[in-house]
Amino acid sequence: MVKRPNEKGSATRAVGPGDLSRTVPERVARRVWVAAGGRCTMCNRYLVDEEFTGQNVMVGQLAHIVGWSPSPGSPRGSDPLDVDQRNLADNLMLLCHDQHKVIDDKSLWDTYDTETLRSMKRKHEQRIRRVTALKEERKTTVLRVVGNLHGRPVELDDTRVITALLERDRFPDWTLRGADEFEVDLRAIPGEDPGTPHYWAAARAHLEDRLGYLRTQVRKGQVTHLSVFALARIPVLILLGTMLDETLPTELYPKRRDGSEGWGWSTDAAKAGFTFNQVRAGADNTQVAVMLSVSGTVDRTRLAGAISNSCTLYELTPEDVTPAPALISTASTLDRFSQTWRALLATIEIEHPGARNIAVFPAVPAAAAVSMGRHLMRVAHPPLRIFDRVQGFDTYQFTTSTASADEQKGDTR
Repeated sequence: MVKRPNEKGSATRAVGPGDLSRTVPERVARRVWVAAGGRCTMCNRYLVDEEFTGQNVMVGQLAHIVGWSPSPGSPRGSDPLDVDQRNLADNLMLLCHDQHKVIDDKSLWDTYDTETLRSMKRKHEQRIRRVTALKEERKTTVLRVVGNLHGRPVELDDTRVITALLERDRFPDWTLRGADEFEVDLRAIPGEDPGTPHYWAAARAHLEDRLGYLRTQVRKGQVTHLSVFALARIPVLILLGTMLDETLPTELYPKRRDGSEGWGWSTDAAKAGFTFNQVRAGADNTQVAVMLSVSGTVDRTRLAGAISNSCTLYELTPEDVTPAPALISTASTLDRFSQTWRALLATIEIEHPGARNIAVFPAVPAAAAVSMGRHLMRVAHPPLRIFDRVQGFDTYQFTTSTASADEQKGDTR
């Protein structure tokens, strides 16, 4: 075997041990490059441009899964694959120089055996085919809303977003990305852990600012579908839901609670239904409150001071199962929750026509909180006064309201 330095950077150059090379027929090389999307099968590096200068230089290498020679020094060369089939597309994978050196290092031949490399090639090429098959109408605009939870910042990078979207056969459009990495980043706002009034006001103002930009892009036709990745304090997420355009097709992506760092819905989790009932009839028909015991149970003994004894009290709960944090793990379960929430709002609209607001005590997961806000109709339903457990208090504390600024001025309760 001879070196062919004049072929360095060639798309048809297959490199072997000692930097020896062979020329692969152009039709075979083209098939491998196209199937790999011009990216390294192992690290996904783009191999059509030189990364520092941006020059149009082929920096990828065609690597043999089964070495082109059955000699002892050929990586995986002892495989029974016929020698005349070793220079075909099925036995070639596109790699960057670094990963190529790794798989051909003799000390790693057992780690990167033929079956392992074939599996990598198959999975990479399937992913490239799937991604490139997505048409323009599968584009979605990403909205990320992250805050601190229990004093710890929520992390959500591009890779996790893209992975979740591809599971739904969608690809991301980052129209809403601003100067910061995240579209709505609440992590720098002080006072989240104790739930200070300043925190709720600042979080609301930040949401209104960023969602105003979203509405502008919707009017311009730049945003036609929205994918929401949100994890922050529950009152903030309910507010978020009220600010989303109800005419814009929207999908919610929850943080998975299976121990992984992934986002999106489970396909094999148990499905749950929901119901609501009146747990106390109040003397004043204009006062109404709702407990939502879904991810946990709202403690009625902690309602003192938040609502009066003359307030009618409802509770929304899962049917036949105990409230739990991972109860809403499928899209269909969220739909059932949302249907029950809408039915409860309709009941309140009919039974309490004079109510100025609805006191809400939500123990719900993040996606359900956003859905609560989305299904609140301002023209038909009273605004929500949202209460939450706040550090240092034995009772639920008022956090924020879905009412407008003018409505809040006239509401002293």
